[in-house]
Amino acid sequence: MSSINSQIRQKKIVYAPPPTASYLFSSIYSIEINEDEEIEWQWLELPDGNRVVTNYKILSKQ
Repeated sequence: MSSINSQIRQKKIVYAPPPTASYLFSSIYSIEINEDEEIEWQWLELPDGNRVVTNYKILSKQ
């Protein structure tokens, strides 16, 4: 295995959680991250109590 191949990080696709109501649409569907990272989803809570993902933060696993 060459040194270039050993430096390539493994990627994975993480799908955003769906909104809590079928009439809501999220602007984020999936994110590609490195295997050593994780996602913190940021939710918007609406006045009727429903929630939808509106942003995310990529964190390093420790």
